[in-house]
Amino acid sequence: MNTDSSQGNHSEKRAVLLVCAALIFRLLRIFWFTALSLLIVILYGLRAGWSAPQQWSDAFCIAALIQVMIAGISLLGTPGEAYYAAPARYVPNGNINETFQHLLLDTLHMKRFGMRAFMGALLAFLISAVLLWV
Repeated sequence: MNTDSSQGNHSEKRAVLLVCAALIFRLLRIFWFTALSLLIVILYGLRAGWSAPQQWSDAFCIAALIQVMIAGISLLGTPGEAYYAAPARYVPNGNINETFQHLLLDTLHMKRFGMRAFMGALLAFLISAVLLWV
């Protein structure tokens, strides 16, 4: 009787772990820039031998500030970019409207990256605050 209940619990635990792992991989795919910057901070902190939570918190805060700056550059550089670039781009035997649509898609991609970098920076700030409370 006990083996059946432990089997059920074991399969439920495995299902929960799989769901959590899928969620983490999905978040890492969306916030790849944040994951990369936090990984760099963690590897540097381990190599430097940081032990105080204040050191880790400061490093995550600086990583978040860098992400905010990169997100700002990405977001501020996009307005009007496609509008001004479409007529100036040389397209042999092409259509300016089609070129404009391609440039708009590139601009939207840059805006999405900027927003994800900014939201990832907020996540890094949250991690930094949690480390201070611990």
